[in-house]
Amino acid sequence: MANKFTVPDFSIIGKSIIEEAQRIGGTESVKFFKQSFVKEGFTDTSFTAWKKTTNPFAQRKTLYNNGTLMQSIRKVVDTPTRIVVESDTKYSEIHNNGGTITVTRQMKKFFWAKFYEFSGKASQNKAGNASKLTKSNRTIGGKAMYFKRMALMPVGAKIKIPKRQFMGDSKAMMTIFEKEMKKHIDISFKNHLNNK
Repeated sequence: MANKFTVPDFSIIGKSIIEEAQRIGGTESVKFFKQSFVKEGFTDTSFTAWKKTTNPFAQRKTLYNNGTLMQSIRKVVDTPTRIVVESDTKYSEIHNNGGTITVTRQMKKFFWAKFYEFSGKASQNKAGNASKLTKSNRTIGGKAMYFKRMALMPVGAKIKIPKRQFMGDSKAMMTIFEKEMKKHIDISFKNHLNNK
């Protein structure tokens, strides 16, 4: 007695798997890299948290708003053999890799302008002196002093920007790809056999 066995059409299944691999690679990469901003760190074989900043202007929400670093991450090449994801803001590379910025005369002018802007915002008490009691005034004072410190740096001085990686090679991300592809391969075979 002969056994009947339906041979799957591997060419159709293979095409479906390639198309899904392309979709998963692009979509999951973008999602994974954006998660770095939610977690405030990057995961390769293990999680590395970003160094905390002392900049009084650095707020988490500035990285989330439209047009900023997190939102700039996108897939730019999507073919069966190549997927490219990039972040193209002017500060993407230094944020991801760390580095130094050289203080220029233009920067010093900007820092002094911001110092005068924030130091002039403090509310005054009845005697006409800046009040130090309100939370707002303490914040303004801190921001003004931050810009004063920056403005006093000499031209040519280096400002160190710590590495806060959000993109790159990641074994954790590759594990996600593998799991998603295994799911799709199983589903593709089941669907194909059920439709025979």
